[in-house]
Amino acid sequence: MSDRHAPIYLNNPTDNGLVVFIHGFMGSPGQFGELAEAVHKRGLAVASLLLPGHNASIREFASCTHDRWQSHVDSELERFSRDHSDIWLAGHSMGGLLAINAAARPGGHVRGIFPIACPFKLATFSANTVKARLKQAFSAEVSAAYRSGSSVPASPSLIWRARKPAAEVKKLMGAARENLPYIRAPVFAVYSASDELTSIESLEILRSGLAGASFEHLLLSDSLHAYYPEREREMIAKALLGFACS
Repeated sequence: MSDRHAPIYLNNPTDNGLVVFIHGFMGSPGQFGELAEAVHKRGLAVASLLLPGHNASIREFASCTHDRWQSHVDSELERFSRDHSDIWLAGHSMGGLLAINAAARPGGHVRGIFPIACPFKLATFSANTVKARLKQAFSAEVSAAYRSGSSVPASPSLIWRARKPAAEVKKLMGAARENLPYIRAPVFAVYSASDELTSIESLEILRSGLAGASFEHLLLSDSLHAYYPEREREMIAKALLGFACS
């Protein structure tokens, strides 16, 4: 795993199952490093995807659409299903939306969905957003987490060029919300009350939209959208291992 932004695959006996990690908007496969290693040590195979337009040029990132992201996830799951009959999906932010849409398709091998900070509603400007921005500006640990978790190169034109793909995320939000009633695999969701981008109301939207799937959740207090302190990272790992590896 020398290239933090490269796709990851860690093999294990195929009968043990596979956990597929899906990063979010501007995210990276490497942001799941700790979780991937923990799952692999418990005997499951691990894959961490790199979505189209990421770890590429600003121009390529700006050209991405929600259909390209979803098609990539769907094709990778189809490929993995040839060797793994039991697949769990773990997605951060937009990755959670992609996981839900993939799991709603009939005939798949998805045995569970583990969305983290999955946005069904975006946070509005609040004390939490101000606090998060201050942490990003003045905490070296927080700002480093946001920088290292992004696979899109910094550029003076990034804000302008990111507008189009950001609008594509909203299309995924709508599609995932429509797909919730068709989910049959168990869902374990992780949210944080301090998330500056994903509204905590997303938790209830997800819960109420699941008509035919069992649901559990973990509510964190101190994590931001792309920063998780050590204690809460351990809580997430424990929840994922109990969900997929029990």
